[in-house]
Amino acid sequence: MKASAVDSAIDVAYWFFDRAEADKQLLEEEKLQPLLYLSQVYYARTYNGATLMPSLFICDENGFYEPNIKKILTLGRPFMPRAKFDKTVNNFLEEIWDKYGTSSISLLEKTVKDSLLYRNKYKKNTKTLVENKTIVEFLNKDSRIFESEGEKNTTKVLLSQNGPVVVSRWQPRKI
Repeated sequence: MKASAVDSAIDVAYWFFDRAEADKQLLEEEKLQPLLYLSQVYYARTYNGATLMPSLFICDENGFYEPNIKKILTLGRPFMPRAKFDKTVNNFLEEIWDKYGTSSISLLEKTVKDSLLYRNKYKKNTKTLVENKTIVEFLNKDSRIFESEGEKNTTKVLLSQNGPVVVSRWQPRKI
């Protein structure tokens, strides 16, 4: 197994914090976690299964999260020196930021939860460990997480008093 492109998920998290600060944005942990996951997935896809950061992700009802980052950020952002990445990694993270940095937390959550990996790994009221190897195995199967911005999912799901329902355009009966 090859070494990861960066030494730690903490370094990538700090890169995103610094990038958000440069754009005068507040980066909440709820937004950071999907960014970390999407970075790992896109990096593996772009570089033939290579690992961006040595991380494991936990799958639960909120999507995927990196447990070490979650634990570190419980008391706020600790001070750490900025990590130096090579040009390839820096440009890659810049592309992720350009694509998802301005997205809302709910849109990022929806993007992650619409993936085949999430649908296969999430079990109600449990936490499932997902390794990078598992992420790579699902890359070829899952095209929805990588669909272009122009493609839209036409299925609309709303909540009724009985739970979620698929909504379609009304079409009157033919007489």
